[in-house]
Amino acid sequence: MLSDLPSEILVHIAIYVPTISDILNFAKTCQRFHKIITVEESSIFRTFIQTRFPHIQTPPFWKDAARALASRSRALDRLGIIGRFVIPPDTATRIGFQEHTRRDNPTLGYRPAIDSYEVWNGECWADRREVLAWGAGHQIFLRSKQTGTRSKEQWVSFNDVEEATSYDDICGLHLLKPEESKHDTGVENLIFGRMRGDLVHLSLSLEAKTHEIKRKFITNGLLLDKTDLNSETLAAHFDNGSIGLYSLVNDSQEVEPFAWVGDGLDRSRYSKLLSPSRLAVATGQVKNSLSISTVSPDGVCVDREIGVESLDLEDQVGRTVHAAVTAIAPLNTHSYAGSPGDVFLATWGDRKIRLHDLRSPHAYESTYRDTTDINLIYSVHPFGHDRFLAGAGGNAVLKIFDLRMSNAYNYLGAQVPPTQTQSQPTTKLPTSTTRSYPRKDFSIFLSTQLPSIIPRNPRARNRRGPYRGPIYTMSSPSSSSPTVYTGIVDGVVRLDFASTDDLTGPASEWYDFNLGLDVEKGSPSVPVDAESVIRIAGYERPDPDDFTTTSKLRNQHGFWYPEPRYVNTGAGSGWDRRWEPLAQAGAWRRKGGSS
Repeated sequence: MLSDLPSEILVHIAIYVPTISDILNFAKTCQRFHKIITVEESSIFRTFIQTRFPHIQTPPFWKDAARALASRSRALDRLGIIGRFVIPPDTATRIGFQEHTRRDNPTLGYRPAIDSYEVWNGECWADRREVLAWGAGHQIFLRSKQTGTRSKEQWVSFNDVEEATSYDDICGLHLLKPEESKHDTGVENLIFGRMRGDLVHLSLSLEAKTHEIKRKFITNGLLLDKTDLNSETLAAHFDNGSIGLYSLVNDSQEVEPFAWVGDGLDRSRYSKLLSPSRLAVATGQVKNSLSISTVSPDGVCVDREIGVESLDLEDQVGRTVHAAVTAIAPLNTHSYAGSPGDVFLATWGDRKIRLHDLRSPHAYESTYRDTTDINLIYSVHPFGHDRFLAGAGGNAVLKIFDLRMSNAYNYLGAQVPPTQTQSQPTTKLPTSTTRSYPRKDFSIFLSTQLPSIIPRNPRARNRRGPYRGPIYTMSSPSSSSPTVYTGIVDGVVRLDFASTDDLTGPASEWYDFNLGLDVEKGSPSVPVDAESVIRIAGYERPDPDDFTTTSKLRNQHGFWYPEPRYVNTGAGSGWDRRWEPLAQAGAWRRKGGSS
């Protein structure tokens, strides 16, 4: 009998149980199983995370971590999304100039440069501190939020410009994550840059309400376009197309670039640090559209170039336009990844997102596309262990893509065997086309009107109606977080991927405490404030090779609590209960009669 097996074998069986609930139910079958599972709990749930969520780093609260990651995965499968605006309170601590004026009258709103991180600083999964910051025109908003047993929230508004113009707008911002510590020092360090060329390392004391410039990065008077940062290097992309690389190991008060890249490139070109030692630069040229280089203290050396002619474009006209790369994101924590920077996503001018693997001789390995939307992609953001998000350049469209649907791409088959050279062709390993999970190619609209309580930027005072602009930036606090902060014109929208069944089910107290989403649950008669949870709509994308199926539009309930008539619609449908069910397709003939 199963109960007579040695405990080591039973533990090995429990490791292969597919879900958390199955493991817990397995432990309830008899007292011996319960005792074994309880004793070996740490080992079982650690292995559960390592096998089902590889490359996602978590603190050693294995059971709670497994539950949180499984909850996010379930929400992604069911598209359980909660959207809310992030609104700085009037009580935010002001550091720097208290009052400021603008010396210009811009017609466009600001593009928020966003960053966030979270650290665990207690004895359970809920005990963590999340920090969010973004550039709001010429000022910075920062929120430090402690959850768990010592819950606390602090807001800061920083501005060191007395009379601001558009040249003072912040176009790059990066939080410096502190070393792991269980003590909150109340000091946050960040690097930010203004369009006029100021690029500094700033220290903000939330308690003392003071600031200090730690370092200045020399920009030689160039106008700044964007910045990028990893653990060792800061990259500054300037208005003239050149890219300055700075070492973060350098503690000097004034830091000079150790290398320059792309002098003379057009200002619209794009660059991205794929790893501490690898840089990708989109040149906009046809033959070397994407250039990947090795970065070292001695300089920059080009390793690989990808031309637009190698991309198998459907349209042979307008190659220069198609050569434009508007966003790049490395997949360093995905199961596809090898060495840091080997695998990355790039969005091209033909509206396709391509997965590139530098271990392969192929120009790209797979493509992702939304055939319904024709906008360029402005941002791309890996999320979870098998998804990524893409922000469109118009219509407030945020696209959700599943990396498991990637044209039978297999990263082992993409690698070149040791006996072959890069110029020799390789054969990819076959991949099964059978799917054991529901396919949801979906895009959502963030086309909602800014709440009246959001402080209006003077440049946006004439704008009316729902938002129809781009999704500029995205940030998640950690690889295990259920949250994505998205930057739109003049604001930030928070998207939490959490299933209604989890947040309102029998274990709702665990999810409330450990996820810390602060969702106000209303009722059909007493709904929550309409400005708290926004109404999200979206459409199911047909397969890119399907030219006959039309997109199906879906809508969420306007408030958090689903109406009673929709309570059971999520069960067995594969959709979260907040999504209204689609109406039955109309009949071509009347029942009981002729046409």
